[in-house]
Amino acid sequence: MRNMATAMMLARKLSLGFFSFAVGVLVFCSVPFQAAAQKPASLFLVPSSGTFTVGSTVRISLLLNTAGQNVNAVEANLRFPPDKLQVVSPSAGKSLIGIWVSQPNYDNRKGVLRFQGAIPNPGINTSRGVVSDITFRVVGVGTAILQFEDSSKVLLNDGKGTNILGQVTNGVYHFVLPPPGGPIVTSPTHPDQETWYRNSTVTFEWESEEGVDAYSYMLNKVPVDTPDNIPEGRATRQTYTNLADGVYYFHIKALRDGVWGGVTHY
Repeated sequence: MRNMATAMMLARKLSLGFFSFAVGVLVFCSVPFQAAAQKPASLFLVPSSGTFTVGSTVRISLLLNTAGQNVNAVEANLRFPPDKLQVVSPSAGKSLIGIWVSQPNYDNRKGVLRFQGAIPNPGINTSRGVVSDITFRVVGVGTAILQFEDSSKVLLNDGKGTNILGQVTNGVYHFVLPPPGGPIVTSPTHPDQETWYRNSTVTFEWESEEGVDAYSYMLNKVPVDTPDNIPEGRATRQTYTNLADGVYYFHIKALRDGVWGGVTHY
């Protein structure tokens, strides 16, 4: 009888132990499912890539996707190489932020940009909301990465301030020297631009420059005009025949490292 009572007590302990273990497993396993059900918000840059010339300005938008959820606070911290980029101004004018904890600020010596603000209740639900438009000046040749720091946050409007930032898209940009102001043009058939010639065939020649990939040119009766961005090849000579009487102008520009340069008018 004592053995039976002991056995029943042991069985009860084992049953309780198993129940506790099962509950523990259930609770433990439920956490990943809850996390998976919550969609991550994202911060991204537009454009996220491109080629730009030294001395030019580049406008980059910092955008937010809340993944269908209402959020009420954003903190975006970015780093950039100050030897290649300098902030001209971060704009808060068109921002989705309703209350800035501190105005957008930057340090061109350290290469940092900081945004921190809130959105009044009920928050905002957006797929492409503008946090800020940032204007940079390109100051150096090379590749620059505009990178989000790990301290960046997007807080859910759930009364707990849950950080749901799960994805960021950094920007990668290439900076090159500006192409020549325009090729140096001459004409063996019409060497003096102030003289009237009876020849209805005209030939233009221009100097070949290192690093030039192609040219675009046009002939018309407009003193100052700009050729289209369709490359005409790398030839350095062009002839037009059977031209009617009149005053004509030749316009040409060079393409180097994916960027069109200035225009020469002849």
